[in-house]
Amino acid sequence: MAHPDDFRWPLGDLLEGDRAVAHSSQALAGRRVALLITGGIAAFRTPALVRELRRAGAEVQTYATPAALQFVTRDALEWASTLPLITQLDAHAQHVEHTADVYLVAPATYSTISKAAVGIADNAVTTTLASALGLQEQGRCRVLFAPTMHGSMVNRILREHLAKLAELGCRVIPPLGRDGKALLPDDPTLVAEVVAALSPAVA
Repeated sequence: MAHPDDFRWPLGDLLEGDRAVAHSSQALAGRRVALLITGGIAAFRTPALVRELRRAGAEVQTYATPAALQFVTRDALEWASTLPLITQLDAHAQHVEHTADVYLVAPATYSTISKAAVGIADNAVTTTLASALGLQEQGRCRVLFAPTMHGSMVNRILREHLAKLAELGCRVIPPLGRDGKALLPDDPTLVAEVVAALSPAVA
C-alpha cells in the first residue's frame, strides 16, 4: 500500500530564486553571450541552451526573429536568460548598445546565413549580426554559426556563403548529421564551442 512518504523525492538544495542556475564551471564567468535565434525547428531547444551557457558562468542576452517565435516562446527565453528578449530594434539601438563577447547564431537557418553573407540587415537578429561582424573585424568579439536545415538545402549557394563567413573570421560549428538533415549539436558541444572561441590560440 502506498504511503505519503513514498513521494518524498530527493530534489537537491534550493537555489536562490526560480531562475537561478547551479554553476557547473566558471569557463564563461564574466563573459556576455548573445544568442541569436532564427526560425528553425531547433529553436525550441534554446531555453535549455541558455541555461547551459549560464551554468558555465555566462550572462546571456537573447535575440529572436519573428519566425523563431513560431517554435519557442518569449516567456521561456526570458525565464531562461533572466533578461528581456530582443525581437525588434527601437530608439535604444539594441544592436549596438548590447555588445557581447560571443555572438552565437543557433539555430542558424539558410536564410539568416545567406543574409549575413551578403550584408542584409532586415530584422533585429540580422542587424545585430551585421554589427557583430564589424566588431569581430576590430577583434572585439567572436561570431559563431550553428547551421541547421534539411540536407537538400546544403547546396552550393549555402556552402559559398559559409565559406565567405569563415573568411571573415566566423566559426561555423559542424552540424550533427542524421536522417539526411543538418541538426543542432547538443548543448554541451555548443557551450564548448563558445568557450573555445574565447580561448587564446595555442601556438
